[in-house]
Amino acid sequence: MAIRKNLVLGGSGTIGSALCKELKAQGEEVINLDIKIGYDLRSLNLFNYTDFDYVWFLAWEVGGAKFLYNADNQLQIIQNNTQICQNVFSFLKSTQIPFMFASSQLASYDNAYGVTKKLGEQWSHIINGSIVRFWNVYGWETPGEKAHIIPDLVVRALQKQPIKLMTNGEEERQFIFREDTVKNLIKMRDMGLKEADMTDNKWIKIKDLAKTITTKLNVPLVLGSEKGYSVKIEANDTSKLFTFETSLEEGVEKIINLAEQYLKTN
Repeated sequence: MAIRKNLVLGGSGTIGSALCKELKAQGEEVINLDIKIGYDLRSLNLFNYTDFDYVWFLAWEVGGAKFLYNADNQLQIIQNNTQICQNVFSFLKSTQIPFMFASSQLASYDNAYGVTKKLGEQWSHIINGSIVRFWNVYGWETPGEKAHIIPDLVVRALQKQPIKLMTNGEEERQFIFREDTVKNLIKMRDMGLKEADMTDNKWIKIKDLAKTITTKLNVPLVLGSEKGYSVKIEANDTSKLFTFETSLEEGVEKIINLAEQYLKTN
């Protein structure tokens, strides 16, 4: 049986890096194209990469809430993501390579990120691609403007900074650990599913998530006064096809361990 060849677009990100690792562990070949390693998918000639069995379309201008909801970033998000869409979907339509587009619970939400994710979904439908929607996938990320909430809070707490939320923390989210997520992505591909919601259907308030971290690391938690945004969209029945072995508490502990290693050397 021939070894399956995968083209991962955005394979250096939080999900993509774990997906590349898991595909290789399962004996498959992987090529990663990501702006972090010099491949700009807004303009890269993808027709140099036609000899593949499957394409994973993960590349996107994305970050945590503080990046996505910053008004100064909205034009950048729209411009970069529409350019990525134009280039990548033109390639996928021409080559007819099977692919999966990574969308979000926030597709259609009224900001640049939600609008462009919905655009990607529509484009995928038109050219017969598969679509997966994530709620919140978390794993270790180095600190920065685009870091997501769990590694961001963990790093701050390890540095013995009080955790000060921008909101009152009443807003709710669902979180799934990235290593569980990528195994489910491969399962989805192998099942031939055309569209799926990927989450564990467990809601948690942001203040309770923060309290879990501050209690473990013995730092104060300070709640803000503003009401945070809530988009309590429930996943459809396809989410029941997936299993998540790592509880949120176990996942947070893993992030703490990785953050400690990072801080020792940086």
